[in-house]
Amino acid sequence: MRIYESTFILSPQADDVAFDQQIKAVIDLIERNNGKTIQEDRWGIRRLAYPIKKFTQGYYTRLVFEGNNKVLSELERFYKLEEPYIRYLTVLFESDPKERILGDAVQSSDATPVPDRTEKIEEPVSASETSESSRPGNAESAAEETSPIPVAEEAKTEELPAETAESEPESNDEPEKTEE
Repeated sequence: MRIYESTFILSPQADDVAFDQQIKAVIDLIERNNGKTIQEDRWGIRRLAYPIKKFTQGYYTRLVFEGNNKVLSELERFYKLEEPYIRYLTVLFESDPKERILGDAVQSSDATPVPDRTEKIEEPVSASETSESSRPGNAESAAEETSPIPVAEEAKTEELPAETAESEPESNDEPEKTEE
């Protein structure tokens, strides 16, 4: 027997009791055909990516089960005939679900802790450096020590004469029109 994964979406118009009954009907169908349910995940009501049969939401459920070809054909037929199942997909499950579930738990326990980012490593500063830079008269020297970019001298700007009405008009990309 092979392991399969079946995900289906139920109509959101039902209540929790109806969802339970519809999921139980799928599980019973699998077991009647010599199958075995391994895992059941109920994702609940979620928004659909696009409307399906005029629904914008659906109740998502995922089942992992062991079965043969007869189970698959009966399950497909059941999904098609029953109205509340608005979408379904059954695929061959490639890895062992028990290993996958346990592997996730083991992987999370083997994780190394992340170092605390609040700890700051500071280099020791001598007392003479801190006392010199804290004096009011040495503000420039403190700025020079901490600033790796030298302060440039202020550039002298020449004032340009203001434009008058006699100056040339701004050039446009269009050719000038002349009167004839």
